Amino acid sequence: MHEVFESVARYFSVLGEPTRLRILHALCQGERCVNDIIKVAGLAQANGSRHLGLMYQAGLLSRRREGTQVFYKVADPMYVELCRSVILQINSRADGAARSATTGAESAAQTLFARKEARGSTRHVPSANHKEEASV
Repeated sequence: MHEVFESVARYFSVLGEPTRLRILHALCQGERCVNDIIKVAGLAQANGSRHLGLMYQAGLLSRRREGTQVFYKVADPMYVELCRSVILQINSRADGAARSATTGAESAAQTLFARKEARGSTRHVPSANHKEEASV
């Protein structure tokens, strides 16, 4: 059981970096080449490649090579849903504390890890308080 906890801790440590969350966000809607990921996430090439490699090694991303380009995608939609649920939970707490200050944060959460319903993703992880956002 100790090994399981070690694996879970490594998994969450990978998601504990804002740069990696931006990369995950860039890949929410599907596969992208490294150059597109770097551009969308606003990263330097070396920094982005380092984070992509770490996320790949941790199993969050899968990759394939096509000619000289490398394409990455989220290995399991559950990762996107997990991040989306956490963001919604944090925003709902902020909403309770200061309703007027969260308008921008709620909008970000709604677009940040948007569901892939148009692409056929059927997996759903409800937020911690099981409250579904109507516009998400």
